Formats: sequence, structure tokens, C-alpha cells
Amino acid sequence: MEKQKITTQEQLDDFYPALEEIWQEVFTPIIGSEQVEYMLENYQSKEIIMQEIHAGVNYYALILNNKYVGYIAYEISSDSLYLSKIYIINEYRGQGFMREIFNWFDELAQEYGLKQRLRVNQGNTRAIRVYQHLGFKLLQEAISDIGQGFQMVDYVFEKE
Repeated sequence: MEKQKITTQEQLDDFYPALEEIWQEVFTPIIGSEQVEYMLENYQSKEIIMQEIHAGVNYYALILNNKYVGYIAYEISSDSLYLSKIYIINEYRGQGFMREIFNWFDELAQEYGLKQRLRVNQGNTRAIRVYQHLGFKLLQEAISDIGQGFQMVDYVFEKE
């Protein structure tokens, strides 16, 4: 699997339809289509992603056989490597790609001398099992009001 760092508006424009597909596939069964649309508009719009990239968040499209199959994003803070996005299209799950991604995150964390931290929706049980299998430990519950009556109901996991 190839990781393509997204740094330009053109790259993001090309990749964005896959991002929308991923969000709808992953989150609609968990939080419903209304909240997915709200979050895409308010948290994962092209404008917001470009703002995040300019602020230092690293976005990568995941490509296999010239097809976008997922994406990841991380940022480096003073105390952790924060893994903010880790998504693979359903048909490509269970093929070892998560292991490959997390091996890379492990290398980055070691390089920077940081622990890894992530948030995961409490209803995303498949992802939770993967993270636990990879050595992440539950740190706390995190519930955030995000507007329009919606909440993010997450767990925070950490890996030393």
C-alpha cells in the first residue's frame, strides 16, 4: 500500500470523493446519516482539512493498485503522536493493512520519543478490538457536544 501525503488542494480534490465514501460507510451504521453529513461539513470539509494541513496535521491518502482505499492523519504534540484519522474502505479490511499502518506509526512514535493516542467512537467495536490487539490501552471516555444536538461519544486509547 502506498501512502501519498496530501499537501495541495488538487490532491485533496482528487481524493475527497473517497473520503466521503469512507465516512458514509464507516459511520452511517454507528451515528446515522444526518450526523455523518454534519461532521463531513463541519469537521472534514475540504476547507477544514486544508486548514488542518496548514496547521501541521499530516494527511495521507492510502492507495492500492491506483485506487484510494483509505486515509490516515496524525499530528505531533508535545506529549503524543495523535492519530486523528485511520480509515480503510471495508473491502480492503482484514488484509494486514492496519498492521502495516500501525508499524509505521510505531516507528514515528519511537523516532519522536512519544506515546500514541487516539479517539475512537464507542460504537466502532471492530476498530476498538484492532487497537486493543495492537497494544492500545483504554485511557478514558470522551464525550463532546459538537453542535446541532450531536455528540461524539468516544474512548481515548493510548499506547506507550
